[in-house]
Amino acid sequence: MARTSSPAISMVDQIGMAIAKADNTEFENDPSRFRRLALAALKPLTRPTEAMVDAAHEAVWFDAFWAINSRSDFRKAVQAMIQAAMEV
Repeated sequence: MARTSSPAISMVDQIGMAIAKADNTEFENDPSRFRRLALAALKPLTRPTEAMVDAAHEAVWFDAFWAINSRSDFRKAVQAMIQAAMEV
């Protein structure tokens, strides 16, 4: 499986930036605060709901002989899982 280079901005920073934007402020004003808020937002996702697991499963399942052949299958699963959580 091919690996891509890691993104320049971590997931925690991306979420922190989104929180700052929603708060109508700049991430750079208090990055440690926004990183703590991002980590707090991610914590519940360590215990995915059944709906999130179902969404991730459906995103990558396409036949009885399924095998993960690329990172895009995992990407679809994660996106589906997060979308399921946001739709509650």
